[in-house]
Amino acid sequence: MVCLSAAVVGVAATAGVGVASASASITEAGSSLVYPLVYKWSNAYTATKISAAAGGSGVGISDISASSPSVNIGASDAPMTSSQYGADSHNAVEIPWALSATDVVYNIPGVHAGLKLTPTIVAEIYTGKITSWGSKAITSLNPRVAKSLKKAPKITPVFRSDGSGDSFVFQNFMFKGAPKVWSITPSTAFPGTVGQGENGNYGVAGEVAKNAGAIGYVSAYYALSQHGIFAASLKNAAGNFEQANGATIEAAAKSNSTIPSQGSAFTSAGGVEIQYPSKKYKTAYPISTYTYAIVNKGESSISGLQNFLKWAVTTGQKYGAALKFYQLPASIVSQDTSLINGL
Repeated sequence: MVCLSAAVVGVAATAGVGVASASASITEAGSSLVYPLVYKWSNAYTATKISAAAGGSGVGISDISASSPSVNIGASDAPMTSSQYGADSHNAVEIPWALSATDVVYNIPGVHAGLKLTPTIVAEIYTGKITSWGSKAITSLNPRVAKSLKKAPKITPVFRSDGSGDSFVFQNFMFKGAPKVWSITPSTAFPGTVGQGENGNYGVAGEVAKNAGAIGYVSAYYALSQHGIFAASLKNAAGNFEQANGATIEAAAKSNSTIPSQGSAFTSAGGVEIQYPSKKYKTAYPISTYTYAIVNKGESSISGLQNFLKWAVTTGQKYGAALKFYQLPASIVSQDTSLINGL
């Protein structure tokens, strides 16, 4: 298992990309989804010291929008809400800088990766309507492992108790794919009344790993790095069951290549939303997501910040595949560059 501390980590500057004083430092905090990639970047980028911290998307938004921001970059997998944007006096800019996905993971004795689940089944589990892995809705989709499912312990849904972009995209999957079951508007807060809440991706992954019968949602990296849990194949709008990988995530990304105008338009559009794209995208993984670097307008005065962001959305993308992050589309990179130049 790969295990990275969620505490702030910094890597001293040496020589390299861009121009910055030896004492310059860029601080980032928030999304635990993107944290493994930013941590990797902090080692690979040598022009400026980069300090990265997890804590959840809610932390990223609150840290960057505070009256005296404690970070230079707030990381979030969910766009700021209209109230968050309206309360922020810094004219925040939200830049999609990484592409990945959220996995639905489970711990069912005798059942390995690829259990087929639909948005309706997942929503019914998280609303308490399905409590047994032996439910006919599940076994009929998975006849080869029906015996194991029928013998499995009771389902324990695990959700994020902290403000989380994974909660936002997971709810959006259910909201769009099973609206009759999950009618709650997606947000970074998970309105869980069924199951067990845990803090951070590590908390959810760990809880699922130690409890037979458990199900949870974690960003794709944590499904990759945590032993004892397996990722589901999820039904997309085209009716196909897909797992999160480079091809299926990139297929979802093709469904939306426009960054909305910043502010109310960005919020109303849900950012660059690629969860549960239409049936036109036959192989799309339905909980694919962009994650955002939120930067306050006027930050061009911070030494090296623009250079680092430009590097992250171009050269920095090559560090992502091993961590289940995939290449940003060229059109997104072009729009990102314009946003970064305008800081």
